[in-house]
Amino acid sequence: MFRLLFILLTGTVFLGALYNNQEQTISLHFFWGMQTDPLPFYWILISVFLIGFSLSALLFVPSWVRSMLDRRRKSRRIEQLEIDIDKMRSKTIKDSTPVFPKSSSEEGGYPLL
Repeated sequence: MFRLLFILLTGTVFLGALYNNQEQTISLHFFWGMQTDPLPFYWILISVFLIGFSLSALLFVPSWVRSMLDRRRKSRRIEQLEIDIDKMRSKTIKDSTPVFPKSSSEEGGYPLL
């Protein structure tokens, strides 16, 4: 809930700044004497926002792909271990001998008194 409120507040401030500065123009001065024509303030603000969003997405993608591959590898390992456990269980049930063997009276005869 806090994130949603923070995003809404940030968006409101951002859009308010764009609305209040529609008439202002800014000229960007780069290295080696290069300079742009006067641009509206909101163009520069939106372009900086989009460039920052793109760069952060590019930085996020490798870790996301790595975690997805790691999760897939671990889920395959879990499936293989579950198959191995099932095989071991069935093998031990077939090969096991009872701890207390049945007496002759329990095999179908009358109980001894």
